[in-house]
Amino acid sequence: MSKSDYTVEDFVLDSLFREWIFANKADAKLYWESYMRKHPEKIKDIEQARTLLVHLSQEKAQISKLEKRQLWENISSEIDRQHDEPSETKVIPMDSWSAIKQFQAEQQKKSRVAWKRKAIAVLLLVGCVGYFLTRSFPEKVPPPPPKLAEMEVLQAPAGVKSTITLEDGSKVFLNSGSKVTYQKGFTDSLRLLTLEGEAFFEVAHDENRPFIVQTGALSTTALGTSFNISSFPGEDIAISLVTGVVLVEKDDSEEKEELHPGEGIQASKDALTWSKNKFDSEMVLSWMDKTLIFNKEPFAKASERLENWFGVEVIFENTIPGDLMVSGKFVDESLENILTGLSYSSRFDYQIQGKKVRIHFKQKPDIL
Repeated sequence: MSKSDYTVEDFVLDSLFREWIFANKADAKLYWESYMRKHPEKIKDIEQARTLLVHLSQEKAQISKLEKRQLWENISSEIDRQHDEPSETKVIPMDSWSAIKQFQAEQQKKSRVAWKRKAIAVLLLVGCVGYFLTRSFPEKVPPPPPKLAEMEVLQAPAGVKSTITLEDGSKVFLNSGSKVTYQKGFTDSLRLLTLEGEAFFEVAHDENRPFIVQTGALSTTALGTSFNISSFPGEDIAISLVTGVVLVEKDDSEEKEELHPGEGIQASKDALTWSKNKFDSEMVLSWMDKTLIFNKEPFAKASERLENWFGVEVIFENTIPGDLMVSGKFVDESLENILTGLSYSSRFDYQIQGKKVRIHFKQKPDIL
């Protein structure tokens, strides 16, 4: 079963989920935080599953009726007192519970007073019940969990290419309109990044920490190697290995492929279909040498590449000829020079107006 279809019961039975709830292991925490970003509609089920696990994992402490009444009176008094105070209370997120609450807050806006009352009530209840549990079962109290991971987001805007050196010494070359997201400093056992767009990776060798790039439903794993990945939103995914060895795997599936230099993977944007092949290194890596290559490419697709390459918007003033394909190789050329070169074979006029490019195709002459 795909984890995207999980019910509350499935979460409770999942071993990786239990590792996150009970041990707050780094790999499990990173996985489920990424899962909640992709599936915000499952956060409520995750919260219920966590509650079930916590309640099932420990024996109920015997609290007298007098103690229960005093407990709830203290909670009520504290809520009223906090409601009357003008100052704000800061709650520092620490474990899986706070992580779940953080993602819930991103999905809905709650009033400040309602949020404060709920946070205070939960903290007081957990603290008071924890006191009784500690008094009765001190050996079952886990150590304080680590703070939530700090995430880094590195982005190259349209028309700009960037080079980034990561904390482990690996280098990432970002193409225009691309970004990578990863945990600052990585973890003790894993170097995990999420890519949107295209990037070339030079991975520093670390046999104890695999380097994994997540692109949609595919993950590419390496220890020390160099490879290119193209995964722009709405487009197919292309993975091309230059040096070393990588393992490409599909989420929620046992399908995997090991790549050697010169080999690549072509996958649909949803990764439902994929194939292993050889790739043209000049075509794949041309963007790193400031070289733009069109090889019998539909004009509409070529215009999208020009938009991303130069950070402009292409506006067509009439219909693109349906059979129009373009070819050409442009090394570190200006937008104007590229458009001039394409205009001769594609028969169009153009105007560059700041960040807008207007293109008008000429009518074919009538044949007498």
